[in-house]
Amino acid sequence: MLELGESAPSFREPLALLRACHQRILRHCDTLERIPAHLASVGVDVQAVEAATRILRYFDEAGPAHHADEEQQLFPWLRSQPACAKDVQEVLHELSKEHRQLEKTWHDLATDLRQLVATRRYSNLRWEPFVSLSRRHVQIENDDIYPLAERLLDPQTAADLGAAMAARRSAEE
Repeated sequence: MLELGESAPSFREPLALLRACHQRILRHCDTLERIPAHLASVGVDVQAVEAATRILRYFDEAGPAHHADEEQQLFPWLRSQPACAKDVQEVLHELSKEHRQLEKTWHDLATDLRQLVATRRYSNLRWEPFVSLSRRHVQIENDDIYPLAERLLDPQTAADLGAAMAARRSAEE
């Protein structure tokens, strides 16, 4: 979590920005795990609706951009590096496939969250497997992929990756 006075990473630091996204993903996963118990004990209150709305906004907007940052910038650049071994290439391929799985599980969960927000009623919340898959996915990227990228990334490439990430967001607005 950011402390007061601490700034979020910028596009000049693309890997730090991606790691910050991972921190937010994990915090939202923690919230998703707590929502069912909250709903069971107090029902659909303002806190539940606000939490669901924040989660929807984050994963509807930032989630696709984060996947695109990795699949269109980071992963292709890593694959092009001589130091990117065959086993890492395979992990990158699997991570891209997992993005599709995450998108599918997010679609199901988002449907439930939208219903909760719209109707102020709780019937179902398919937070699993989205949460467990997200956590595992983030851990692999944080532990295996990002450290390799940090070792190989030079300042000019970092600037190029960050600029492409920023440009994509500008084009989407």
